[in-house]
Amino acid sequence: MKVHHHLAQFLLLLIMLLSSWVLLAAEIADPGAEQKAAIGHMHHVLHEAQAPYKTQEAAALKAVNELTVQEGVDLADINAKIDELMAAKTQILRLRYAHLVEMRAILTDEQKVKYDKGVLSRSAVK
Repeated sequence: MKVHHHLAQFLLLLIMLLSSWVLLAAEIADPGAEQKAAIGHMHHVLHEAQAPYKTQEAAALKAVNELTVQEGVDLADINAKIDELMAAKTQILRLRYAHLVEMRAILTDEQKVKYDKGVLSRSAVK
């Protein structure tokens, strides 16, 4: 039961982190046409890069849930699927944070202030 509780907490945190990238893009103050085009392109590239990992993530999560409800399941099997799930999530997070760094690189110093505040606000303990 403890593994499932930690997994649920992690999944909730991850969903919050991944869903916040849209807010960060919206927080960029007065983006120029060139910046808007670059941001759109970067988001497209990010989605394309994350797609196979999101597919793996969904399949691993489904497998963990299906194993969990089986009678006499071996916890080693569940743990192996959790490892697959976490490997996919790791790749998604790596891509996401590379994207945040890439986005920041095209901002002016003034724009970075608000953008950085948005990134750092997600670190706050709630």
